[in-house]
This record gives sequence, C-alpha cells and structure tokens, in this order.
Amino acid sequence: MGQELNPIDPEGHIALGKIYHQLGEHEKAIESFQAALSLDDKHQHAYNNLGLVYVDLRLFVLAINMFQAALEIEPENPAFYNNLGYAYDLSDRFAEALEAYQNALDADPAFVDTYYNLADAFLNRESYQEAIQYYKAGIELDSGDATVYFNLGLAYEETDEVLSAIRAYEKGVSLDADEVEAYYRLALTYQKKGDHVMMHRYLDTFLEKAEGIARFEKQAFTAKRMRQTSEDR
Repeated sequence: MGQELNPIDPEGHIALGKIYHQLGEHEKAIESFQAALSLDDKHQHAYNNLGLVYVDLRLFVLAINMFQAALEIEPENPAFYNNLGYAYDLSDRFAEALEAYQNALDADPAFVDTYYNLADAFLNRESYQEAIQYYKAGIELDSGDATVYFNLGLAYEETDEVLSAIRAYEKGVSLDADEVEAYYRLALTYQKKGDHVMMHRYLDTFLEKAEGIARFEKQAFTAKRMRQTSEDR
C-alpha cells in the first residue's frame, strides 16, 4: 500500500497508518506514524494516532506521552484530552483521567464521547448515580448509541430504578436488536417488577438468540431455571 506514497508528505503516512490501525496491523501503523513524525515532528495528529495504537496494545505510558505531545502542539483539542483521559482511566489513574476529561469538556462542552467515557468510568467504579448523570448528558447530545442505553440500564438496575432500567434496555434493543445480553437483563428487570408475562417473553428471546454462544452458557442456565421456577408456581 505504501508504494505510491509521496515520501515527503506526512499526511500520506498518517492516512496509511490509520488504514493499518483499522486492519489491526499495529506495528505497520506505528511505523507509518513514526515516518510522518520524521518528516514533521510537530504533527499533532501523528502523535494522537500513535497514542491510539499504544492504547490498543495496552502500552498506556507510551499512549499518555503521545497524547500529551499532541496537546503541547494543539492545547485546546477536546479529542486529545478525551484520549488522554481514557488512557489515564485504563491505567487506574482516575484523578488524572477526570482532570483530562474536564479539560475536554472545557474545550468543547458538546464533545459527546467524553460524557460517555466519564459515565463508563463511574459505572466501572460502581458510582452509579454519577454514571447515570453522564450517560443522560451524552444522550441529550446524541441519542443513537445502543450500547449507551444498555450501560444506562445497568446503572439504573444497580440503583433499583427498575422502570428506568427497563426503558433504557428497551430503547437499546430498539436501536440494536442483536444485543443478546440486553434480553437477559430485561427478563431480570421484569422479574423484579413482578411482570412474569414480559419476563417470559424476554427469557424466550434471550434463549433463542443465545443458543450455541459459549459466553452466554451461564446466563442461559439461569434463564432456564427462572422460566421453570415461574412455570411451577
């Protein structure tokens, strides 16, 4: 792919690096971004893209260094702050992650990815009210991501807001009908609500969609027991 590149054009190397990254060819992506930097050592997007590759490789210290280098060149870029916050979060440096995410929102209050990253970070730390707050803020800006609704449903479940959890899960399923686990979570929430008709409906859908998928074996076993117990009553 690189034979037609202009050897003195960093943009071509960055474009090539992005393709390699998408293909999972991390070493070639790194070589391409480093080639761009050899031509222009002040190219902020080369540093940022290198950081993203290092995140994928779980080389978080290197990723943090790259995002910081990008920010030294373009200090008001919300995407760079967002990526820095994500790398800090994955490094269990939560305070620094929060600061980076806040800088992203200061630079662009409508940068939706940061709201969702903040929400995920709080959800993973069992800070469910904060997670709900940031998921809802993100949804106000972009309401088309099914995964966000599934995660919001999990947060609502943990705070015993059953009806809100059901609404979130059902909205997620309306956006992505192939999210198998959402049907299982819906069955559980309808069980909590005491609605066994809807519980059975979602148990059946879950068991149909989960059939033959190894990672759902435990939930499938539980779902069959739930259905049998309900039928025996």
